[in-house]
Amino acid sequence: MNRPGYIDVDKLQAETSLEAAAAKCGVSLDVRGTGPEVRIDCPFGCPGDHHGRRELAINTDNPQKIFMCHAYECGFRGNLLTLMHGWLTGQKPAGGKLKGDEFQRVKRALAGSGEPAASRQAPKQPAAASEAAASPPQANVPLIDSADERVRELHNINEKFVTDVADMNPAAASYVRRHPCLTPESMQKWRCGYLPNDGGGDKRGWSLRGSIVYPVLAENGKVLAWVGRDVHHEEKEREFARLTPAERPGKEPPAKHRFPKGFHRGQELFGQHAARLREPGYREFIAQHGLVIVEGFNDVIGLDNLGVPALAIMSNRMTEAQGEKIARWAKQIGSGRVTLMFDCDAGGVEGAKEALWRFAEQRLEVRLAWSPSMHEGAYAGKQPETLTREDVERLLASGAPS
Repeated sequence: MNRPGYIDVDKLQAETSLEAAAAKCGVSLDVRGTGPEVRIDCPFGCPGDHHGRRELAINTDNPQKIFMCHAYECGFRGNLLTLMHGWLTGQKPAGGKLKGDEFQRVKRALAGSGEPAASRQAPKQPAAASEAAASPPQANVPLIDSADERVRELHNINEKFVTDVADMNPAAASYVRRHPCLTPESMQKWRCGYLPNDGGGDKRGWSLRGSIVYPVLAENGKVLAWVGRDVHHEEKEREFARLTPAERPGKEPPAKHRFPKGFHRGQELFGQHAARLREPGYREFIAQHGLVIVEGFNDVIGLDNLGVPALAIMSNRMTEAQGEKIARWAKQIGSGRVTLMFDCDAGGVEGAKEALWRFAEQRLEVRLAWSPSMHEGAYAGKQPETLTREDVERLLASGAPS
């Protein structure tokens, strides 16, 4: 027999719908989707790129309403209790796990014995009115067109980049050698390279110094942002992995890339500049195979070295805005076809599953180029940047259709 005042949290989670739980926290939800997975906006105020919105996916079939935030550099996971904490506070639980006073507060709210927070979202409007009132997403502005003179001055910092490993520091040179696609010629073509720590009297791009830097270009070729790749990331990742559970609270996993504040990565694709369509054979390749979608900067550059046009989502999770852009272009120039070639590992598989589902819903002919189990496991663990032209032709010829 349960003691007086006992609250069966697991039972309450199973019995409480998302909408009911949100109402207990004074929140009105804007839910996208139906069935076993729905999406909502992330409530945790974390540093990931949440501009795409509705990046938090919830498994409503699970009694605990398990969720994951798919915003770039977020990836936070939890259950309905964790979600309620986010609605109540706008933050993640201390240390990433709900316990102590934070747990007790959420438990009381779930049981209906706590004071709900004041409404933190406007009540829902009817669908048509809500969509009409929704403001369009803020567009990324090319650096050269910025109202801020200091930002405008950044549009050509690639003139300071080093592309010869002999002139890089040891960590940067090691990174470039591990990625053979980054030849001096390809880096110059793609306007990427190593930004030296010693900038002399030129203070531009100081936060990117010591990094390998890539440009994200608009469709018209103007620079929207410079993105730094931390050449010490693997070392920092190993150090983080060595931390004990007691040492980890309050510490975030090291970020591989530095995207500038205010830049909405989820709206753009690396390699989206239209000038690429003028390269010999690219239009014909796209018409035959559709758009090839990969994860990273080096994947696009490596495939481009082989004469294969690809676009990167700059993550392993595609945003809604990226998906809409890819679908539109696939219909316009790709014969309605998309080929997914995310990294051939567990993270790539998860991202590809989501993207495949989205494109199939839009009636595109979407194909999976590889997976760790396809092709007798020959490509397990590989990334597109490591492929040969023969590999690509084999994969495109035998990719699995949706």
